[in-house]
Amino acid sequence: MEDEAWRSVEIIRDNDGVPHVLQQKLLVFTSGVSEESAGYTKPAMEHRLVPLKDLTKFGGT
Repeated sequence: MEDEAWRSVEIIRDNDGVPHVLQQKLLVFTSGVSEESAGYTKPAMEHRLVPLKDLTKFGGT
């Protein structure tokens, strides 16, 4: 079975100085996949930027 998850790679600031988290997509393989062991992860080439305030409880005003 295959699923996906996002791993935080680095915190960067945009042009206005607002911190964002650079995340990389991971493909997660669980039991039931013939050639992959259970719990195996493989990085994908997909990335996203997420505002830090959206990921932390201290980001709100």
